[in-house]
Amino acid sequence: MDSRERILTALSHKEPDRVPFDLGGTAQTGVHVLAYAALRNFLGLPERQVRPRQVFDQGAEMHEDLLDLVQADARHVVRRSTLCERYPLLDEGEYWAYRDQWGILWRKPKSNGLYFDPTSPPLAGADVRERLKHYPWPDPTDAWHYEPLKAWAQAAGAKGKAVVLQGFTAGILETYAWLRGYNDFFMDLGADPDLAGYILDALVDIKSAYWERALTQLGDLVDVVNETDDLGSQQSLLFSPNTYRRLVKPRHKRLYAAIKRAAPHAKLFLHTCGAVRPLIPDLIEIGVDVLNPLQRSAQGMNLVELKRDFGREICFWGGGIDAQQVLGPGSIEQVRESVRQGIEALAPGGGFVFAADHVVQANVPPQNVMAMRQAVHDFGNY
Repeated sequence: MDSRERILTALSHKEPDRVPFDLGGTAQTGVHVLAYAALRNFLGLPERQVRPRQVFDQGAEMHEDLLDLVQADARHVVRRSTLCERYPLLDEGEYWAYRDQWGILWRKPKSNGLYFDPTSPPLAGADVRERLKHYPWPDPTDAWHYEPLKAWAQAAGAKGKAVVLQGFTAGILETYAWLRGYNDFFMDLGADPDLAGYILDALVDIKSAYWERALTQLGDLVDVVNETDDLGSQQSLLFSPNTYRRLVKPRHKRLYAAIKRAAPHAKLFLHTCGAVRPLIPDLIEIGVDVLNPLQRSAQGMNLVELKRDFGREICFWGGGIDAQQVLGPGSIEQVRESVRQGIEALAPGGGFVFAADHVVQANVPPQNVMAMRQAVHDFGNY
């Protein structure tokens, strides 16, 4: 099997020749720029410019030589504006900063800063309705976003890789929180559902317009559609199941239906961190094909139970190793054991693509990354 066949077989709930391996194939399964530079050096690869593919989380734009070396089965195709080509870095003394297409200012400390955090939310405050009258929503149909997508997808397909296409922005909830600020965002959900519905609907319209154009343009080149919306914390959901079902689920359903209309052949991949088990039946109901990441250390995210209860209806992409407690601080032996446990729980019957719980963080030594890869090779044959 080539990589694309391997992943599509797994996502059809069948067993391929071996467990598919993903590193850098989605927005949430890559490597932090610092860990990526260390990994290239450790592997003795030629020196290359290391820059972020997603600026805010500093996930690296990964090069083909490394992806080929680790035999990564998927390739991440992302629109140009996530590369910060239109949003140059600003020097603010103690911080690096940039202002994105939404008008959100992101800042990262120059000293020991690892990520950019959203600041100065453009729709914060009690006068939000007045601000919304004049707020310049981004244009998802701007041709600039789409220019390189087809060539990148064709290049990945020519190598027999599964093509994963990223969306226009983060999830509708995450983007809402960045626009309003987290305090106003949570207050809106509880106290002003009309306002929340209006903003969520606007975000669904923007994302749907992007997906319809991108997927029409790329057609069968796209195998997996990469959507996202964090719904959980370490211990619980971010809000009640009732709030999700009343305010968010109908909007997710509308967005996912638009994606399915534009690309009925593609698998819908949803990244949502945390303790999201109570909402998995809802996600299955509204069309999610693939759940990522299965945060093993979060409440209720027991891999054996998730596979038993939901493995016939939804695929799992991630959960292959405990990224919080093992991949960074653990020994080589602990890394291998965590990988073995993940494969043993999730691989039987297919429906599983191996990836870590999240982006390989800056504290992860390259030895552990390669121990993870070797363990997938050792334990991942069917």
